[in-house]
Amino acid sequence: MQNLDRLFVLTGFIFVLVGMALGLMMSGRQDFTLGGLHAHLNLLGFVFMTLIGLIHHAWPKIRESGLAKVHYLLHTISVAVSMFLLYFVLSDPAVYGPKFGPFMDASLGATYLSVLLFVYLFWSKAKD
Repeated sequence: MQNLDRLFVLTGFIFVLVGMALGLMMSGRQDFTLGGLHAHLNLLGFVFMTLIGLIHHAWPKIRESGLAKVHYLLHTISVAVSMFLLYFVLSDPAVYGPKFGPFMDASLGATYLSVLLFVYLFWSKAKD
């Protein structure tokens, strides 16, 4: 996919806009219960997605692999699902922790797999 690098960066922008809006809301309310969600949205969503997009741009052979599309989908979906579940778990850990904890573990495991896949793509394709 030719514009996969751009898609990673644009998706990162979406995550940072959500993360910053959450930060503004927390600041306005002086309630920082969701601070972990804010940090993960900005780091896993914005920083890492943007870095991946820039790496794809610098080493085009990475984005030419069919696995690059799989990586994009796996990372985007797993981070979005993880952050959605984290919202509930942080909001009321006693109620939502036991209900959503296993699903959050699975989605975070998928995020970890997406990072491993990216490491493999970089290792195997970014040789020049």
